[in-house]
Amino acid sequence: MAAAVFPIVVHPPNHDGKRRSCGTMDYHYKRVQKDANYRTRQLQVEKDIQTYQDRYPRQDLRSGIIRVPVVVHVVHRTATENISDAQIQSQIAVLNQDFRRSNADAVNTPAPFAAVAVDTRIEFALAVRDPNCQPTTGITRTSTTVVSFTDDNAVKSNATGGHDPWPRDKYLNMWVCSLAGGLLGYSTFPGDAAAVDGVVILNTAFGNTGTAAAPFNLGRTATHEIGHWLGLLHIWGDDGGACSGSDNVNDTPNQGDYRAGNPSFPQISCNNGPNGDMFMNYMDYTDDAAMNLFTFGQAARMDAVLHTVRSAILASDALVPDFHGADLWSKDNVDDHGAEPASGVMYISDDIWVRRQNDGLANRDHQNPEYRAPGEPSNYVYVRVRNRGCAGPTSVQSGNVLLYWAKASTGLSWPKPWDGSVTLPALMGSPIGQQPVSVAGGDEVIVFFPWYPPNPADYASFGLDQSHFCLLSRIETAPNPPYGMTTAEGSDLWANVLNNNNIVWKNITVVDEEPGGARTETVAVCNFSEKEMLIDLRVRLAETSIFQWGRLVIHVGKALTEAWPKKESDGVILDPQQIGTFWVQKDKATLYNVYLPPRSTFPLTVEFLPATRKPVGARVFAVDIIQQLKGGKNVGGQRFILKTRPDPKTTSWDKAPIKFDGVGWFPPNPVVTPTTVGCSCHK
Repeated sequence: MAAAVFPIVVHPPNHDGKRRSCGTMDYHYKRVQKDANYRTRQLQVEKDIQTYQDRYPRQDLRSGIIRVPVVVHVVHRTATENISDAQIQSQIAVLNQDFRRSNADAVNTPAPFAAVAVDTRIEFALAVRDPNCQPTTGITRTSTTVVSFTDDNAVKSNATGGHDPWPRDKYLNMWVCSLAGGLLGYSTFPGDAAAVDGVVILNTAFGNTGTAAAPFNLGRTATHEIGHWLGLLHIWGDDGGACSGSDNVNDTPNQGDYRAGNPSFPQISCNNGPNGDMFMNYMDYTDDAAMNLFTFGQAARMDAVLHTVRSAILASDALVPDFHGADLWSKDNVDDHGAEPASGVMYISDDIWVRRQNDGLANRDHQNPEYRAPGEPSNYVYVRVRNRGCAGPTSVQSGNVLLYWAKASTGLSWPKPWDGSVTLPALMGSPIGQQPVSVAGGDEVIVFFPWYPPNPADYASFGLDQSHFCLLSRIETAPNPPYGMTTAEGSDLWANVLNNNNIVWKNITVVDEEPGGARTETVAVCNFSEKEMLIDLRVRLAETSIFQWGRLVIHVGKALTEAWPKKESDGVILDPQQIGTFWVQKDKATLYNVYLPPRSTFPLTVEFLPATRKPVGARVFAVDIIQQLKGGKNVGGQRFILKTRPDPKTTSWDKAPIKFDGVGWFPPNPVVTPTTVGCSCHK
């Protein structure tokens, strides 16, 4: 095997607390020296990460959100070390701001780096269910006689004065304690032993209130260490200034050594001018106040980790309140935890997703389906079925998953058109199939269905020729009505989904870019009932404001314009040159009092026009068109996801020749020699 090259970097002890001191690489090197199995695992983990990224090279961000359950183990000797719940909650808030790029100091990112600074689509929340299926705050408190801990993992065991970890396949374990030698924290890399997996943080560097002390009082130590837990390396490649070590991320510039304190921009090293080092990256060593970004490449690497070595945590039930019994369900949205009725938007379930090939267990990012002629490979629809019961022999429940499609519409009902009974002006929906499932308490099962969507040409005559469809999953656990539903289903689809956690709905279109950068999509505004309907159409900006990217235009067409006699509206400007064209000016813009005759269908086109400003980098914008009855009752809606891509000029800054192989750094054409290991231990 080729030699792994380890830089011997001596970082002096940080006794005065003025310089960030992360022990992750020191800890890693010690594990490599002492544990051959650890070395083997880490080589395989890095290989798996690279294989995943090669198979699924990210051109944009994930549509959905991943929320990681957290347990915080407070290990304290004094009352001051027993930090408050408020301080812990402040840390969770900081993590969500930093990983979602909603941090207030994001405006401090220098312009050259702003184009690659991203929302990683990862969130964190304190667990509400413990390993014994009992309610928890997600916080444990342990009194100890240990004055201060080191990076020897003693804080992770009851036997050595700390607290045993909770299962790492369900929780991110975070230990908060006193640490010796000026150490702010350390983390395990993905693939370490379950008994030690997690993150350790100094109690005065945790959160942004209480005992948190400057210059590490803004919660960025946990952001940095969780970056390691998700597979990120130090941005400079731990090469001691040699300009040779890569962090295996292309859009972070090659950097000589760590940057400390609060540097001014730019700081040049490794011939990386004019913009220099990305010292404001969370994976450098600067003060909390200087840090403000993760990059697109770092987000892609963390995404690869979450879909390979840490994929088990995606099925965790730690954020689902304890439920003693058996109950099959699926999530309506990221905030849904199985309660009935649910809350929020009902048609954006991440527990249904489409892939154009049979790879949806490895890659769960939703794609628009493609029309394929008979005999060609199908699309695949995946449905995740969960059981919110506690683990045990009496918690297993069985049922049938029934899957349906409908033409994308803001006005869907039940059972029409899902049952295939609406055939004019074309087939507007139909069953896809059904499959039996049996799921144990606290577990989940993913089933998949081959699917051939209808030919888009069937809908061209009435302006709905795009390949956009809604999907509906129903889990039936009884053979007769109401089929195991808590609330019997009626014609109101939104109410059916709201009141029954075993029905989920997906009406999301990923907007494709057209030549020139514009993007146009169409949805049907429908009334499938036998009665006339008076509605409002509301525009909701569900993610980052689309106005940061460009403009939003709605074309309602001649027929729908005629069904809207008074043209009452709020937050839109009528285009005098085009009948039925409106420029959206704000969130919650509304077209009031639109009349829909019985059994009617009208096309509505949404156009996204880029502004003539500099690129915004990789972003996810979401726009909802919601159909409401008078009085505000929701009928349905359609979400349009617009993804922008990073500037290709900024995606290959890291020219460092030596890549990390999971154990150390190796040159691109290494000479086979006996392996040597150097340690960067600073103690």
